[in-house]
Amino acid sequence: MSSQSATLELPGRRPGELFGHPTCLFTLFFTEFWERFSFYGMKALLILYLVNYLFWRQADASYVFAWYAGLVYATPILGGIIADRWLGARWSVVVGGVIIAIGHFLLAFEPMPFFYSGLGCLIVGTGFLKPNISTQVGALYRSGDGRRDSAFTIFYMGINLGAFFGPLVCGWLRINKGYHYGFAAAGVGMVIGLILYIIGMKRVVARERLIAAEEAGATPAGPDAAAAAVSPANPGPTGSTPAKHVYRDRCIVLIVICVFAILFWVGFEQAANVMNLWADQHTNMHIFRAAAPPAAVNLPEFTDAVAADARGGIRDWRISAEMTQSINPFFIVTLAVVFAWLWQFLERRQRQPSTPLKMAFGVFFLSLAYGIMLLAAQAESRPTSAALTQVPAGVNLQEYGATRLHWDEGTLHMRGVLTDNDWMRALGASSSPEYQQAVTALQKAAAERHEEVRRAKSAGLLARDATWEVQVPVPSEVGELVPVADWPLEGEQPKVRWLPEERTLCASGTLSDRDRAQVLAAGAGPEFRAALTSIYVESSVLKVSIVWLLAFYLVITIGELCLSPVGLSLVTKAAPARYVGLFMGLWFFTTGFIANFAAHTIGGYWGTMTPADYFMIFGVIGVVATVIMLLLLRVLRPMLHGIH
Repeated sequence: MSSQSATLELPGRRPGELFGHPTCLFTLFFTEFWERFSFYGMKALLILYLVNYLFWRQADASYVFAWYAGLVYATPILGGIIADRWLGARWSVVVGGVIIAIGHFLLAFEPMPFFYSGLGCLIVGTGFLKPNISTQVGALYRSGDGRRDSAFTIFYMGINLGAFFGPLVCGWLRINKGYHYGFAAAGVGMVIGLILYIIGMKRVVARERLIAAEEAGATPAGPDAAAAAVSPANPGPTGSTPAKHVYRDRCIVLIVICVFAILFWVGFEQAANVMNLWADQHTNMHIFRAAAPPAAVNLPEFTDAVAADARGGIRDWRISAEMTQSINPFFIVTLAVVFAWLWQFLERRQRQPSTPLKMAFGVFFLSLAYGIMLLAAQAESRPTSAALTQVPAGVNLQEYGATRLHWDEGTLHMRGVLTDNDWMRALGASSSPEYQQAVTALQKAAAERHEEVRRAKSAGLLARDATWEVQVPVPSEVGELVPVADWPLEGEQPKVRWLPEERTLCASGTLSDRDRAQVLAAGAGPEFRAALTSIYVESSVLKVSIVWLLAFYLVITIGELCLSPVGLSLVTKAAPARYVGLFMGLWFFTTGFIANFAAHTIGGYWGTMTPADYFMIFGVIGVVATVIMLLLLRVLRPMLHGIH
């Protein structure tokens, strides 16, 4: 088929098309679906893995999260350059997909070298894949083809459907199998997407070559041809070229818009970090009943309360914190069509808001969303107390309970939920220095013995099923140990045992930092243990309804739909034609790298202030940004020089 004859074909249904689009579009759709499935599934697990499983402090976990989330949005700039100069878009997608899959599978192994290597692979792989699969969507259509916009809409739906299902599947696996199964599932998702892409790559290549031949061999026919050659926003080089001051003014507007977009995304990206922890630690995730006391407490005075609440059946239905990360993409999918209709409806009546005004709406809804969370924090911040003669030496209560735990005249007070991590850390800090030294020695001895046994098994000197145990004496100054949580720690067989007659701690496996904290907590004094555990159990029923999170994500998604798509559109319309790529890179760099790095760096302060104070920060930012944007409207509109 010649390029000329192809140009004259009608734009209706043709062989090799589905729903009016080339079938190879759906190859890219499902590839992106599975890539986003893996990305958002892993992202939903990450902060919970760092804080709950590895037992890192929030500041350290957020520091790692900030660099990962920032770089994963920065590397696509380099990936696009490499694809343009050397690899090409298609092989960049294949290379990126392979590296991403390797990264997810590395995360499925517990040793920390695997963890850091896995994150590195995800950063590099996303840099190769993300920019280059999107460019292939546009390459499937001729200039002026009216189907291109709807093609990107279909592609965008694939992104959000993947973002919806990823946290659901990975979260379910984390609950029922463990974190590393969730990471492995993300890797499987990427492999599926890569296989689908490789299978359909020939059709994608054939379509791209056909379109390239048409573009090179003939002028596009039809009513859109003139518009494709010269657009109102970026006119061609003939007499309609705008003056330099027009481009200058538009570039200034784009820079201002990027600043406000950063403020929005800093608040929005709290979702994967702080809001995920709020769901995990401060929200009642049961759908049909109130929050129950924690079943992990192994003290007689609380077992009856736990057993009485465990009634089974539909009342036990609950979702995990990771699954709340699917709420936003769900609202995106359901509301995107509504907003597309709304803008068209207003456009027909010549009442559509300008892009800067829409973005002002976006940051306003950000402030409104955090206003909802401020109310949720106030609902959660109810008091509990327990009698305590004095605070043990070495315990700074301000470090626990988000500064809301304090002691006053023989009573320990708490407002809001005391998390299990703070409960264990505070108990461990109250144990005697001698006991802390014994537990540290136990952890070190267990790690050394594990390595010795591993080498012996590798050399064939020990059977593969050989077991081992290390023992560390506990000084007589340490009182009787009362287990605060289940001593088995992980697995059915006890990993750590206390032999009171010999006053010895025994370990039959390596101890993670969480294991160590759990064992340290058993050395707390009986009075402090009883008081703090009483508050831990009683405050756990103060967890607030999941309705607060649903309202938060609904409102902030409305803000996203007001800001994100129109911001991208403005970049394509307002940037000088020869610098569209530069300004698109600026948009993604600011809203990706800078916003994510800043968001998770700020997330490191979660727990160092009350939840209400933390949420108020973003509410105030949103209000101030809205007011400033509204004040700037009269200045920005004329500077766009006709671009609405």
